[in-house]
Amino acid sequence: MSSITFVTDQRPGEPDLLSGHQLEALTIMDLDRSKVLLRVLPSGPWTHEALVETGDGIAQMLPQEVENGVEAFLGSQWVGSTEV
Repeated sequence: MSSITFVTDQRPGEPDLLSGHQLEALTIMDLDRSKVLLRVLPSGPWTHEALVETGDGIAQMLPQEVENGVEAFLGSQWVGSTEV
């Protein structure tokens, strides 16, 4: 089964991709970025762990779409993909 890889686990010297986007909806789009497949509103500020957990649930809810490939955004900020 494919999964969404989130690149929001900040390491020393890397930018904080979550900064300013923690309260925005998580949007899952197809790889062409032409179709919104799902939007998830946060119950609190997004963390890397919360995104990974939510991504696991999305893979179970939309297995074919995730298998075909998806991109993940918080607002306009790209935060992950099945293609990472």
